[in-house]
Amino acid sequence: MVTQTELNLEEMDEWYTAHFSELVNKYAGKAIAVVAGQVVSIADTEQEAEHLAREKYPDVIVLVLAIPTEEELVCLL
Repeated sequence: MVTQTELNLEEMDEWYTAHFSELVNKYAGKAIAVVAGQVVSIADTEQEAEHLAREKYPDVIVLVLAIPTEEELVCLL
């Protein structure tokens, strides 16, 4: 049972940085919801990803991320 009631932004930033390449490879162009370092939902929009995650984990803090595509990353450079 997951009981994440606070979102440690520094910890989540470290997790996102450590998993960034993997996330882009798997979920490019999608939105994901993360709970306790685990991807718990994948959707086309951030709102949908959050909704799906909250159905599974209604009392948990959810981090929602839009994962860029390779093309979007090139534009950022």
